[in-house]
Amino acid sequence: MAASASHDCLKGSRPLLVIANSSWYLAHYRHLLLQRLQQDGRHVVALSPVDSSTAQLSRFLIHIPWRIHRSTDSNPFSFGISFLRMLFLVRAIKPHLVHSHTLKANLLAVVVTSIFGIPCVLSFAGMGRLSKAQGPSRLAFVLVLRSIAFFALRERRSRWRWRLTPNRTAFIFQNPIDRSLFERALPHLHSSRNHLIAGSGVPASYLPDFAELALPEPLPNQWWQIPSELTSPADAVCEFLFCGRLLRSKGIGTFLEIASLLESQHFTVFGGVDPSSGDSLLTAELTALQSQHDNVHFAGSQCDPLLHLQVPYPVLLVPSNYGEGLPRAVAEALALGIPVISSRAATCGIFDISTIYVAEGDAPGDYLHCFDQLLADHATGRLVPRMQAGRALVQRSLSEAGIVEETLAVYQLLENDRGNSYLLNKDDARLHSWLAQ
Repeated sequence: MAASASHDCLKGSRPLLVIANSSWYLAHYRHLLLQRLQQDGRHVVALSPVDSSTAQLSRFLIHIPWRIHRSTDSNPFSFGISFLRMLFLVRAIKPHLVHSHTLKANLLAVVVTSIFGIPCVLSFAGMGRLSKAQGPSRLAFVLVLRSIAFFALRERRSRWRWRLTPNRTAFIFQNPIDRSLFERALPHLHSSRNHLIAGSGVPASYLPDFAELALPEPLPNQWWQIPSELTSPADAVCEFLFCGRLLRSKGIGTFLEIASLLESQHFTVFGGVDPSSGDSLLTAELTALQSQHDNVHFAGSQCDPLLHLQVPYPVLLVPSNYGEGLPRAVAEALALGIPVISSRAATCGIFDISTIYVAEGDAPGDYLHCFDQLLADHATGRLVPRMQAGRALVQRSLSEAGIVEETLAVYQLLENDRGNSYLLNKDDARLHSWLAQ
């Protein structure tokens, strides 16, 4: 009896394994989730590459270094090495649940957990550039999705025997467009396991208490002033903001073109180059670009740049066609009362013209038209209600605390529906035999 009780105790202490293609992603976007898991008494282990955020991540959980290149790297040798490393690490860690993030990590995680029969949550933080490709690249993208679906529905039950298990894997999509794309590519996959959870959420520090229809105090910036009480913004200097990696597909080129057309305005770039992506600007290019654009400041990567911003007329510009999940900078700007001008692709089926300004096309002139509309709305008093609607949307649906609760509910669903895995059953049998001696 004592052996059985000890066995149950040890069985319940198995860790939850979180996987991502960067430690920065987990530390920046999943910090509150990981903290909540620890507070709930769960043992959490993170598997991700070493980067500038690894030390921060290691302060509140066990971090195990793991190498993986981003999805743009198609080298089969490095992909195979990453797979084998994950296979051996999962075999050693023996988690009761795996939560993976990003497309390439998801493909590896779903295969490994299928081999060991471990329940798995796959979060798609956007589909990336590959989802926008055509021709062979598009076929490769669909093949990746179908491979994920194939292994998501299967698990090994003994050394040589496999079986269909539709309840082993749950999918989390950050926006309805990605979920619809996935379901169109895989119509046979049961949609009850496809969960829509809007991004990673906006931290509480961005969400002070405010009445939905009242003006916040103090006012976030000069856009919230009554037009007659200040000089027209058309005569003032606005601060256009870019937040993100300096990828061409995220619109850094378009942002700089707009800066060339609005020489009297200021432009600030928060973000750095990504050496792992062939789509990124190079470090050597930044000096030349800075000399070409006197009104552009490259501020580099910063923690919460919008939260600490103090300029009278900020405007967040998001000219991205990357294949975003849910651009958190947009939600953060709305929470802080900063007007947003976005590409249609970056709205992700979450934001619309009731809360932000949406460019009709990808040309710089389309964004200038939105800026003209923003100025006109301010002059006629229509801007503040739009910004109030944006703040209310974030408060209602996009808070980080709410996203954490929705994610924990997905964990609970899998844990309620699942028994032990092939790997854990074998390990439990050995443990039971040892305890019975």
